[in-house]
Amino acid sequence: MLYALFKPVVGVALRWYYRSITITGLERIPPSGPVFLAVNHPNALVDALVVGHVVPRRVRFTAKATIFANPLAAWLLTRVGVVPLRRSHDESAAGSAPDPTRNAAAFDAVADALSAQAAIVIFPEGKSHDDPHLAPLRTGLARMVWHAADTRDVHNIRIVPMGLLFEEKERPRSRILVRVGEPMAIDAVRQQGATVSSLTQRVSDALAAVTLNFDTAEDAERLQTVGRTLAALLEPLRAVGDDTTPLADVLRVVQRLDRAQQALRERRDPVLDARARQFEQQVRAFRTTLDTHQLDAHDVAIDLGATPGARFALREALLAALLAPIGLWGRITHAVPIQIARAMALRNVRSRDEPAMRTLVLGLVLVLSAYAAQTTLVAWLVGPWWALGFFASLVPSASSDLRYGDRTRRARARARAYFTFRRNPALQQRLLADAEAIRREAGELERLITMNGGGPRWLNRELP
Repeated sequence: MLYALFKPVVGVALRWYYRSITITGLERIPPSGPVFLAVNHPNALVDALVVGHVVPRRVRFTAKATIFANPLAAWLLTRVGVVPLRRSHDESAAGSAPDPTRNAAAFDAVADALSAQAAIVIFPEGKSHDDPHLAPLRTGLARMVWHAADTRDVHNIRIVPMGLLFEEKERPRSRILVRVGEPMAIDAVRQQGATVSSLTQRVSDALAAVTLNFDTAEDAERLQTVGRTLAALLEPLRAVGDDTTPLADVLRVVQRLDRAQQALRERRDPVLDARARQFEQQVRAFRTTLDTHQLDAHDVAIDLGATPGARFALREALLAALLAPIGLWGRITHAVPIQIARAMALRNVRSRDEPAMRTLVLGLVLVLSAYAAQTTLVAWLVGPWWALGFFASLVPSASSDLRYGDRTRRARARARAYFTFRRNPALQQRLLADAEAIRREAGELERLITMNGGGPRWLNRELP
């Protein structure tokens, strides 16, 4: 009951904080039968919320036992089917030696759930973190699989890897991509003589295939900066309402850049290394010019004619007349609780996985409290039917405010580019020439890196 109630509420909260949540490979999740969803863990509680939101079937979760110390949290988590797991790290931190039988009841509960054909979400890294790569996987998942098969005779268990990829996990209105990998049939794996260690390694390899993994945080920053710019330049000009390069396309380019970098390191070619560094500097210089003039890479090729400009202005004015009043109503009714939640969430932040989690939790509490107070006030002032209409308007108006706000920001950016280039057409011509030079050099580097099997064709957008 609580799960069915919370799922749509959580979906609204996630859509308010993040601009889009896209999933690829959803059909790979079995609609029935015993399943482990093995998920990377970059963003604390938000990760569980995202998985519960995008997976059509009901899922159960595993979570560290320490969060059950709060009686209210324990009651709530138990009602939605969360299984507590005691980590050896937690027991060591508490000053006691790890008890090898500490998770016997949890393993039995998971085995019973799998016997009942449940889907169970597990984060095999065992912790949420800000590292630019997967943490070493714990063996708990493999041991649970073995335990269910041996003690409950559960067959046809599947392990499905899921990668959560956040554009900027702490930033409101950024984007999420969920990648689902190929299911792993445990019966076949056991017949091949797999061990706990080898199964854990297989899961690690499968998770690595659906996530981004960089050697260092510096590599992550470099490759993502270049990748975002290059992905934008490879895209045709889009309409304002849909003009951001899909996150899946951006991450594909970033992943290929990373593979190209690995291939360069293996080749140990100083001339090619120097050319690759020069290409990165070329892209960064292009990015710096854009930032200096407050321009977006997607707007470099806009038409500066008077007719397209007038058509753009008319369209946005009509949309503003239609959507701005709805958005304003949403802004008025939600500004106070959301701003308070955000201010409280940013206090004493110690890691990048805290702001979104705190904002969502506090926001849910404060927004729902504000709904109750505002609706009660309206009912007292003008009656229950007006209160019902008021309540029904709250969620749609807030969603409209956020979506229209996203569009307005892009429309302002495009208008700024239009007038900047109208005043300085030479700037647009220089940026267009630079963009073409970047595309040509990217293609030439691709050819050189892939020559004689030196690496993957990392700009081939048809690769998975």
